[in-house]
Amino acid sequence: MKQLRIALMVLCTCIVGLMVQQYFFCPRYQFNTATPFQGTIIRNPYELMNSKNWIKCNFHAHSKSWGGITNGHGTARDVHQAYEKLHYGMHCVSNYHDIDSSNIDSVNYLSAYEHGYNIQKTHQLVLGSRHVVWLDYIFPQTTHNKQHLIQRLREANTVTILNHPALRKGYTPEDLTLLTGYDCMEVLNPSATSTAEWDAALSAGRTAFIAGDDDIHDVIAKKRLGTRCTFVNVTANSGDAVMQALKTGNSYGVIISETQHYDSIPQLRSLTVNHDSIQIEMSAPAQCASLTGQNGNVLHTIENTNRISYRIKPQDHYARATFKYSNGTTIFLNPVYYSSPIGAMIPPFHRKVNETTFFRILGVCAMVLWIILCKWWLSPKPPRHKGWVKHTMMITF
Repeated sequence: MKQLRIALMVLCTCIVGLMVQQYFFCPRYQFNTATPFQGTIIRNPYELMNSKNWIKCNFHAHSKSWGGITNGHGTARDVHQAYEKLHYGMHCVSNYHDIDSSNIDSVNYLSAYEHGYNIQKTHQLVLGSRHVVWLDYIFPQTTHNKQHLIQRLREANTVTILNHPALRKGYTPEDLTLLTGYDCMEVLNPSATSTAEWDAALSAGRTAFIAGDDDIHDVIAKKRLGTRCTFVNVTANSGDAVMQALKTGNSYGVIISETQHYDSIPQLRSLTVNHDSIQIEMSAPAQCASLTGQNGNVLHTIENTNRISYRIKPQDHYARATFKYSNGTTIFLNPVYYSSPIGAMIPPFHRKVNETTFFRILGVCAMVLWIILCKWWLSPKPPRHKGWVKHTMMITF
């Protein structure tokens, strides 16, 4: 019985320690008020695009890893071969906290891993890194936890993508009005389409560019294979060029219909901005083309066309286009947005030193109290005599 109590106490101590570390020792941040895109010029992420330079990519795929403990089937080579058959120009294996190097000799190799082992699937995809960040917060994360992890993952010459925000509310719209420091958002994932979360970030003035991925876990069964993708515009099919396209928004995401041939996905021909007028042309007519702006409001809709034009207003703040085809294939373009001549001003945040120190002191006190409680619980207690109990009951009555 005593051994069971000790084992239970050790388990509870581990849980309490993790909770104290997450909720009391994590840095506290001052998030400034979200500010919509504004300025005197309109930024166009497709300004330098060449319609002949689109390549199809998938950055989020899992193979068997960690001895099969994680959810993955097939080898990394199986994953690469599957995407090569579908004529993807860039395809990554992004296992949990493991950088696959089986394809490292390829000219289009790009390192990738999925970060996160927490309950709520608040995950991130890191491209271009040479090492894995192991820190994570297991329990439902506060905005401070999420910002701290983004800061830890961020490094030069890499891309940080927030994975499937709408899945289990990993990133809420409220979070995304505050968080900064990431490059892209995985808006398109078979498990969750996160357009509401994307619009929340854009409406707060965050230059969050889109990514679409299969997030495949069983390449042998081919479930999810070729259902989402990201197109990037690059002059050379290299990891550095692809990451630069993602960082600057010279890319777009696609939901691929089951009946869509993998070599005939419609592509963006041009997106131009002349003063306040936007002109967009696709390679094939869509059943419906629409533009979305601040707070997810639909600005303009037109049917059966491969072109859409619109005069953007300052109160729109941004405009992103969606082209939906009759077979279900849907294309999501990155937004054009108002900005100052020196570029988008991302609202800064800073660490609140005094508040961080105060919370850490509280955390130390909580652990001390827990240790005192554990010692009391495990210490031998004096026996309670039956006669004493009866005597006490008689006095009470």
